[in-house]
Amino acid sequence: MRIGDLRCIACGAGLDETGDDELRCRECPARYAVRAGTPRMLLPGARTAVDTDIGRRTAASFGYEWRRFGELREEWAKNFADYLQPHTPASLAGKRLLDVGAGSGRHSLHAARAGARVTAVDLGASIDVARRNLPASVMTVEADAEGLPFEPDSFDVVMAIGVLHHLPDPERALREIARFARPGGHVHVYLYWLPEQRWQRCVLRAVGALRRVTVRLPHRLLHALCYPLAALLLALFVAPYRALRARPRTARLAARLPLKTYADYPFGVLVNDQFDRFSAPLERRFTAGEVRAAMEAADLEDVVVLPHHGWIADGRRPSLGDD
Repeated sequence: MRIGDLRCIACGAGLDETGDDELRCRECPARYAVRAGTPRMLLPGARTAVDTDIGRRTAASFGYEWRRFGELREEWAKNFADYLQPHTPASLAGKRLLDVGAGSGRHSLHAARAGARVTAVDLGASIDVARRNLPASVMTVEADAEGLPFEPDSFDVVMAIGVLHHLPDPERALREIARFARPGGHVHVYLYWLPEQRWQRCVLRAVGALRRVTVRLPHRLLHALCYPLAALLLALFVAPYRALRARPRTARLAARLPLKTYADYPFGVLVNDQFDRFSAPLERRFTAGEVRAAMEAADLEDVVVLPHHGWIADGRRPSLGDD
């Protein structure tokens, strides 16, 4: 555990270990528990996203999800490389990387394997799943995305993959996490997209109407319901895609089918993603222009926005001395 990397969220001062599974601020009365190898950087009474009803429900939803679906898979190596574009995993070697909303820790793991010095942050039970999945070289911290306990300008890469669109104000959260990238460092995010085709928007409206019910269901019940739903999607789209792509004469038709990304993943991943889609209380979607505008509003330069079952966006914080 790298205590020197942490700062008090009440006053910004450094912390000391007390020897009693606790960290003590050097300048103010704040104290932080350390449980199961993870500093718990949340102060009672502090106004953070998790203190709201929607924040607690979101943390509970993802805590359940990663406890049930948090096993590591070999397929996640390619998944990480895909989400990291236009960068490559090799480009992370020797870099300090902050993974905000680490979930099960799968992206943190592959960043660490690529040679990055990784700090993984999440809330509730999710961070404990990440701690169990990650090597000791990765520091895990329970903290709010809008109350991060680090020195600003201290990471080479700040990454938030599949996180910001579940927060009450994604643009504000993006501006907040961007502060922790050093001058010349990169901020790298993934956000849900707003479909352009009419039929896709019709499907999205139907899913949205259904979500008004499913986000209130007990997690165990929703989990059970996701199995027949995933089986239906497998039969309607994924299995036909697998069959059609194998034949040159039908490959073009196969490319038009939705959900084809699941053809190369186990059935459990399809179940997992249905739970994710129907359980998270908040879900925001963006156009490419909105993503670019949000990145630029966070004072990022050289912004790149790429489609990948949503939008991958990368931007650089201005270097010192830049005009």
